[in-house]
Amino acid sequence: MAISLPVRLGRRLSQLREKRGLSQTQLADMAEIGRAHLSQIENGAVAARIDTLSLIAQALELSLSELLRDL
Repeated sequence: MAISLPVRLGRRLSQLREKRGLSQTQLADMAEIGRAHLSQIENGAVAARIDTLSLIAQALELSLSELLRDL
């Protein structure tokens, strides 16, 4: 069974965040989104809007295309 795009994206976000040594709270604050919302995105429970993904990418010092690469 194929893994859905929101789940794949969530896993990627979590890996990138952890690689940078950031907690969900820290990344959420940097991206100016709620921690609970970031948690839902990382868990694949919600599909993030493109503007939210852009904020997260900026906080991680990535381009949006880098964030979405290989999904």
